[in-house]
Formats: sequence, C-alpha cells, structure tokens
Amino acid sequence: MASLELAADRGADWVETDVQITKDGVPVLMHDDTVDRTTNGTGRVDELTAAQIAELTVDGGGRVPTLAELLASLKTRTPRLLLEVKGPQTSAAVDKVLELVANAGMSERTMLQSFDENIVRAAATSPWQTKVALLRSTLDADPVATARALDVDAYAAKAGALATRPSAVADLKKAGFEVFTWTVNSESEWQNVASWGVSGVITDRFDQFLQWRSAHCIEM
Repeated sequence: MASLELAADRGADWVETDVQITKDGVPVLMHDDTVDRTTNGTGRVDELTAAQIAELTVDGGGRVPTLAELLASLKTRTPRLLLEVKGPQTSAAVDKVLELVANAGMSERTMLQSFDENIVRAAATSPWQTKVALLRSTLDADPVATARALDVDAYAAKAGALATRPSAVADLKKAGFEVFTWTVNSESEWQNVASWGVSGVITDRFDQFLQWRSAHCIEM
C-alpha cells in the first residue's frame, strides 16, 4: 500500500490495485489468487480468513492491506482509484467491494475493472454504483458492441491489442466510452498511445510519465 500512497502523493491522477476476496468475505489487496509468491505463507486467498492473512508478512516487510485500509488512506488524498477485482466472484462479493467503496465516500472517485464479464455485469447492476471498466488482453471483434452489451463506462485494453487496431479508440470514444491502456512504460509507447487518443494509461513509471506528459502538453 505504501507504493500506492507514494504515487498518490507524487501527483498520479489514478492509482491501480488488485483485490482478492478472503474465505470470510474480506477484500484484500493481492494480485495472485494465492499468497505464496508475495508473502511468507501458502494457500489460496479464498481459502484463508482475513485473520489468517493478517498474520502473514509480505516481501519487504509489512502485512497484506485490506481494501478498507486503502480506501481510508486515499480518502484524504486526491487521486482516483482504479480497482481490479479478480475473478471469479459472486455478485454478493462484488456488492461487498462496492459497498466498502461507497461507505468510504469514494464511489465517485473509483472505477472497478475486471477481465471477468460476470464481475463486470454484477458491478454495472449493483445498487452500490461506481464507474465500471472491462479489461481485455485482445480486442473484441466489435469493442463498441461489447461495451454496450456489458453496460460499462470504459474499455481498458492491452497496448499491444490496441496497436492491432488503433481506430478502435476513436470508435469507442465516439460511442461515449473512455479508453485506457496498459502497461506502457517507455516514451515511445506513451507517444504511440497518445496519438491514438486514449483517455489514460497505466504505467509503472508514473514520475517519468508525468514529466513527459507535461513537457509535451498532452492531456490524458
């Protein structure tokens, strides 16, 4: 969580993180479906309780943060939250995530995203409303039709996928959807995706990106 707070304090427009749900329904910040790679423990997140995960130590020290803790931290900062929910999850689990976001007063500053279409559908129809994005590693045959069918606000595609059909960006934006791309870490990549007209990028080099964006007077 420290890296997210650092990015927030250094001027990032958005911070992005992944959420997995524990056995007892607590959303925690974790990319993998197991704790093996990033902590001193073993096992699937959805087979461990929040209390068990709280006892683990992450690589580099510290413990696994909960989503509630991140929301409390971001509430006093300015960036928006791009929240990837890993699948599969039940509609009830998605509602739980969005309820936490709402209770933290962060709904208007959060966009939930997922590769899992069931999660996207659940978020789009949840009583706890926030913006929703569909993640794609490859482009749909008709991205606009897919975005409309899933009732999302944004379409977030891998940069390599968009490179196969850059015109999809304009098509999506004309239809009213934001378009994000990931993960772009070099100036040449930033220039390429900017020329396509994307709404925003996900990058690991946010300091350098902000400097590049400012120097080139680019809005995204």
